[in-house]
Amino acid sequence: MTAHRTLLPFVFLALLLAPQHLLAAAAFVSRGLSADDEAHIRRRQLLQYNNGGHGGNDGGVDPSSYTFPNAHLRDAYVALQAWKRAILSDPYNVTGTWSGPDVCAYHGVFCAPSPSDPYLTVVASVDLNHADIAGHLPEELGLLADLAVLHLNSNRFCGLVPRSLEKLHLLHELDLSNNRFVGGFPDVVLRMPSLKYLDLRFNEFEGTVPPELFDRPLDAIFINSNRFRFRIPDNVGNSPASVLSPPPPPPSYEVSPEDRYLSPPPPPRTLYKLPTWNYGSPPPPATWTP
Repeated sequence: MTAHRTLLPFVFLALLLAPQHLLAAAAFVSRGLSADDEAHIRRRQLLQYNNGGHGGNDGGVDPSSYTFPNAHLRDAYVALQAWKRAILSDPYNVTGTWSGPDVCAYHGVFCAPSPSDPYLTVVASVDLNHADIAGHLPEELGLLADLAVLHLNSNRFCGLVPRSLEKLHLLHELDLSNNRFVGGFPDVVLRMPSLKYLDLRFNEFEGTVPPELFDRPLDAIFINSNRFRFRIPDNVGNSPASVLSPPPPPPSYEVSPEDRYLSPPPPPRTLYKLPTWNYGSPPPPATWTP
């Protein structure tokens, strides 16, 4: 009986504090991610990378142990090894071949002659669609400066889209759909001069969509099925996109008949053809057997 009397005050204290904790958690969810929240996530991503992810603590990011045909492939090695270390789960072992200096032999990685030098081999495409990989995208991906295609559809990548992707000046296709990315609209895509295909569907992005998106020379824009607060901007007619699938407007916002064409059902996923002056025919999609 004495033990019960001793525990009773702690039980009452827990009952009093529980609603306050629940309210605090609800407030965090309802307000979305602040700048401090995003900074915290970036720090956690960096910490996870430093502790070693799926790739382990093997020191594989140091390229000094290998000889590379050129500096571009050396940078690609650093980027891909950093990415491997940021992976927490790879159920199909897609990145199992991501070791050693021959990055062109990595599964899902495709090399081609550089558009500026036909004698220079570079990493032109990374296709990890439907690999069910869990992890985050490290800042080192900005080292893939020759990348024209980045397909990450249907994985479990989470966290924030790295700012370093703005260095991918040759990127034509960016498909981040069906993942678990968070934060505001990844405005890094507004600083990709060659981007033609953008797919951000089925993530947890939130906040407003910058009107500048519709001034970009994009051929396809898919940003629906997120948490965006979206109203059709005045400059939407500036977009040359042949396919545009924005988020639905707020419930209180009436869509005029002229604007209904903006939300067609998404077409089947097809690979955007790269210009022949760039990397030629796109590489075949990566395949693996679960």
